[in-house]
Amino acid sequence: MPFPKVKDYHKAGHPLVPSSYGIFYVLISVCYWFFLAFLGIMEREALALATSVLFGGVMGLFDDMVDLKWRYKALLPVFASLPYMVLQPSDRTTIALLFYGIVNLGELFFLLLVPVLVTVTTNTYNQLGGLNGLEALSGIVVLVGLTIMSNNYVLTTVPLVCLVGLGYLSFRGQAFIGNVGSFAIGLTLAVYSILTNLKLVLLISMTPFVLNSVLILFSNYILRDRAHTSMDEQGRLTSHSVRSLRTLILHNRRLTEHQTVVLICVLIAITTLCGLIYHWMR
Repeated sequence: MPFPKVKDYHKAGHPLVPSSYGIFYVLISVCYWFFLAFLGIMEREALALATSVLFGGVMGLFDDMVDLKWRYKALLPVFASLPYMVLQPSDRTTIALLFYGIVNLGELFFLLLVPVLVTVTTNTYNQLGGLNGLEALSGIVVLVGLTIMSNNYVLTTVPLVCLVGLGYLSFRGQAFIGNVGSFAIGLTLAVYSILTNLKLVLLISMTPFVLNSVLILFSNYILRDRAHTSMDEQGRLTSHSVRSLRTLILHNRRLTEHQTVVLICVLIAITTLCGLIYHWMR
């Protein structure tokens, strides 16, 4: 298929691999949510997810095509929050703060909290990548956790099945989801957590993503350096500096690409479990 190809820098010879396969996640998930809305099943929630992810998917596809700089890319998710702000699929306008309790934001919930949560989640999710399968598999871990906590499997069943297929292809290095996939998955997590009132749980689950973004931003704008990993003759990866979550794990350590991906996903599973425990103890 005529998909753009990108270099797989963690393979010998840097082979070209088809990218932007995340468009399949967008199309399949959006069609599924519109179908639910047509049937009258969780209509408002399904429409909020469909319109937001479709909006974000288009932005991610545009990014894949023109390769936007981060200073511009970081603002794109703000516009993807517009469908939720307009539709207002839920009457809930409260947030739970650690050690403080419930705070009612009123209209500020839609004008301030939704854009901030969508922007932070989508950008931090998009920044954690660069390894085969990581973008899709990390999303599966968090989305499964949110689904279990919400006890609502209707909205996430088909998206999760789609992610499993894309994760398999990406983990094997046969196709990557690209920015269109990362944007869409990040938006799914953000909007779904708002719909199910699991915003704080999402932030706990996203701790590794936030840590990765903090390290990257500090390295880029303070140290003026980028995350870099090298590969030895056996195909194992290592890093001699800490510039991201990936380089933190690989710092003075040699692991295969798949081992690194699994280790990061385990770390995300631990923070998601912490969010699950917090939710049950409330």
